[in-house]
Amino acid sequence: MDDIARFGAYLSDEKHSSRNTVSSYLRDTTQFAEYLHNYCDIDLREADSAAVQDYMDWMLSHGKSAASVTRFLASVKSFYSYMVAAGELKKNPAQGVAAAKVERKYPEILTAKEVELFLEQPECVDAKGYRDRAMLELLYATGIRVSELINLDVSDLNLAAGIVTCRGRDHERAIPLYSAAIKALGEYVEFIRNFSAGIVAFFVVSIVSKASGGSDFVFCHSFELLSF
Repeated sequence: MDDIARFGAYLSDEKHSSRNTVSSYLRDTTQFAEYLHNYCDIDLREADSAAVQDYMDWMLSHGKSAASVTRFLASVKSFYSYMVAAGELKKNPAQGVAAAKVERKYPEILTAKEVELFLEQPECVDAKGYRDRAMLELLYATGIRVSELINLDVSDLNLAAGIVTCRGRDHERAIPLYSAAIKALGEYVEFIRNFSAGIVAFFVVSIVSKASGGSDFVFCHSFELLSF
């Protein structure tokens, strides 16, 4: 049994690592061993910290992400720690190597004009338009999650007081609304939402306006409404 195979047995039998962890660590270590053989003409036992760093630089130059490089370093550090603990090596060559800096990706922020255009997308000419406008204004006004939006019940909105109550698993919070959101929600309630059907969900999928009569259907837990 070679060093990588023994390392895998150690992870599984002694560390009780998950199957995914074992697979990932063995794959990273095997690929490093192949690099050492092909480019440096040495094996894993002969590698030093410079070889580890060179391989990380090689990974980046070949399109690997910083996250992948950081994962490799964790894998090879674990491998060499095992080798030292087993008495096969005197020191861990990866120990002093710094992880690649993972670039943090920030979400793109809409300009005020883009937000204004976005909110104007739903046209209040039918039931769907009134509903979608109310949903967008509520999301923009409160910053609540889509999951919270679709789980709102009729009793969660107090338009007279300008308050919406969002309930999580173990907490709830009352959030004030601004005038545009109150207006959009009020129009949805006044012209579209048929409360006589006895449905507790505030937003519904299939809507028949009050003027035409009919029944509401509970809002499903997916957000495919805003396909303008």
